[in-house]
Amino acid sequence: MSRTVEDSADIVIVGTGAGGATAARVLSEAGLSVILVEEGPALAPQERSPGLLDAMLESMRDLATVSTRSASPMPLLLGRCVGGSTAVNSGIIWRLPEDTRRDFSERFGLASLVDEAALDRIFTQIERELDIAEVPSETRGGNANALELASQRLGLPGRVIRRNARHCVGRARCLQGCPEGARQSMDISYVPRALERGARLYPLARASEVIIERGRAVGVRGQLLTSEGKRDGRFELRARRAVIVAAGAIYTPVLLRNSGLRGVVGDNFSAHPGAAVVGRFDRPVGMGFGATQAYEVPFREQGFKVESLAMPPELLAARLPGAGRDWQEQLSQLDHFAQFAAIQRVAARGRVRPGIFKMVDIRYELQPEDVQRLRDSVSLMVRMMFAAGAVEVYPGVASVAERMTHPDQADAILAQSVQRKDFHLVASHHFGTAAAGGDPSRSVVTPELESHEVQQLYVMDASVLPTNLGVNPQHSIMALVFHAAEKLANRESVRRAAA
Repeated sequence: MSRTVEDSADIVIVGTGAGGATAARVLSEAGLSVILVEEGPALAPQERSPGLLDAMLESMRDLATVSTRSASPMPLLLGRCVGGSTAVNSGIIWRLPEDTRRDFSERFGLASLVDEAALDRIFTQIERELDIAEVPSETRGGNANALELASQRLGLPGRVIRRNARHCVGRARCLQGCPEGARQSMDISYVPRALERGARLYPLARASEVIIERGRAVGVRGQLLTSEGKRDGRFELRARRAVIVAAGAIYTPVLLRNSGLRGVVGDNFSAHPGAAVVGRFDRPVGMGFGATQAYEVPFREQGFKVESLAMPPELLAARLPGAGRDWQEQLSQLDHFAQFAAIQRVAARGRVRPGIFKMVDIRYELQPEDVQRLRDSVSLMVRMMFAAGAVEVYPGVASVAERMTHPDQADAILAQSVQRKDFHLVASHHFGTAAAGGDPSRSVVTPELESHEVQQLYVMDASVLPTNLGVNPQHSIMALVFHAAEKLANRESVRRAAA
């Protein structure tokens, strides 16, 4: 028998990732009643499956098969569980780069949102609350050590990654969900903190519509789900003060458009496509131990960043070249491989729209300058892998040698004949589809993150960022939302005092 859930609070928040959980943490501590709605399940650390495919089925949207509609489709990694993508990422922490902060302020009219003093205070507070620190040497692992060695030998600006996992024990299972609960993802940190202060959580609840009455957002409707994803009833949650949509840069614009909003909702989509290179060493590397990502080499001016990225054995086996006996022999040496990955700060912009059969339509094509940046970053990673001591490197580029045995072979990747279709890309950071700004013709929400079209409707997630960042965005998302949520809480305090 299907269920019906009706409830009400001051604030209803759709999504429990970096944006939604942070908003709940701020608003619940300000004394406002909060309801959190999450389409995915609530998974305790000890309940997470150790195997990659089972873990992806539990916590990733559509088993990580959501992809762009383009000549060369690009998979998009999207968390679908309490904690959102923070529950299945590596917890890398970067403050908003200063050049981006100035750009947001000057070009998009967001000076109040990205006020330097306010953000510095908030970044410091979040870093204290989430136990953020550099990965200690004892849990960096051989994969990260290989990248560090390469950066030293080539004179590159490497650095140890800062993560929200000071007490990591090095199981290299970040992408499956930390089994120790050491990484302070939102399901471990800010969601429980909000619940302790009276917030209520509805997992397995898919929001389908923001309820809008007389130009104001007053609630959210949707379907209740079983653990298998089947419909199990409906819900209607009323919001006395505000509705906050924090479903991410892919599904926030879908929800907004399904609720009647138009304008540039879903436009300006951007991402950080990532390419990876694998190297084989004549000695054990130990990719299966350490933080999944622990070392990075940023190339800010060139528009990309190289990171160590430990790969679960199921994926590593599929990434190795060859077949038959040759492939089996490589499998017998799985401990001898390392992987470096480069995320790209691309110029491409796309759009997101609701699709048919509850799918999503994502149009996104890289530009010529983006492809050149890909060539540069992958060629460099091949050279870095050899500098670290690899005896054989697999660039993962279709039109060049499958196996490389000398660093000079990396030059082949720079040829103009190497095209976008030759690269295997995955995009894990998404931006811009409900951009903040002072101009309603070019943005979806105000500098306070309230909709230009609908009062009491806020967007608080990565979709408000008008450009991609070139660095991991979680910390920036949290800080901007923290600031906007503080302002919302202060306004509600003034209203209650006046009443």
